[in-house]
Amino acid sequence: MCPVIFEIFGMPIHGYGLMIVLGYLLTVFVATRIVRRWGLEDVFYDLSMVMLLSGILGGRTLFYILNYSGEFEHRSLFAFFAIWEGGLVLYGGVTAGCLGGLVYLKWKKLPVLDFMDVAGIVAPIGLAFGRLGCFMNGCCYGMVCSENYPLGVHFPETSPPYAHQLHLGWINAGESMAAVHPAQLYQAGHDFLLFFLLLWYVGRGYAPRGAGMPLLWFLYGIGRFFIEGLRDDTPVTFTGLTVSQNYSLVVATLFGALLTWIYTRHSDKQNASVPIIRDIPEKGENG
Repeated sequence: MCPVIFEIFGMPIHGYGLMIVLGYLLTVFVATRIVRRWGLEDVFYDLSMVMLLSGILGGRTLFYILNYSGEFEHRSLFAFFAIWEGGLVLYGGVTAGCLGGLVYLKWKKLPVLDFMDVAGIVAPIGLAFGRLGCFMNGCCYGMVCSENYPLGVHFPETSPPYAHQLHLGWINAGESMAAVHPAQLYQAGHDFLLFFLLLWYVGRGYAPRGAGMPLLWFLYGIGRFFIEGLRDDTPVTFTGLTVSQNYSLVVATLFGALLTWIYTRHSDKQNASVPIIRDIPEKGENG
């Protein structure tokens, strides 16, 4: 855990915020390399900024709804935008980011399916770096594991998991906390794996055109569901699952149904996909 990496002129640079920035920059870099032959790098820069800002607004709004409902009047506008301290709900960010990107593409009359395929390939990079930021921030931590487990983590006394165990009476002040699963790193590893899988499967043209984004969220929802079961910082709802597990099931189900429709529609060879690293379709072919 390293919430503050260093300071610049007395201003702390938070690990979470730094990872968000690095993830965004690397995501945009890889995406622009893919769309370079389209001659639309500048467009993708604009698109990525629209999706980033929309995603931050959506993720932060849902975080406030879930954590500070009834307390909005006691919290400042500055606190709302202090995202470098953590506090973003992924599914709120994803929903708002995708909607913002869709509106932008429609406004610019650009091929929605092709750009969303590219976004589906590169989005896991940003997701993974976000989880690395969570690890540095000490949030989104896992359940207690065996002390002999090689991946078990002991966070410092200033961390949320330490405070959690202290509050529950599992440890006394000054004692080392019990080892916990690095759930953040599990999720980051899962996201990086999705990137390479989608880069191969969608990028090489094995998937139908337009399947990139649905494939991402279908696979992400399944993986997130199981990893969430190892977390110890989220309450269980009336379903017996955490809030994020409920969201994950909904996301996997909805995008699984969408994928079924896409693959059925593209089952004949005439509609088979072609590699994403290709010439952009003429206007009117954007689906």
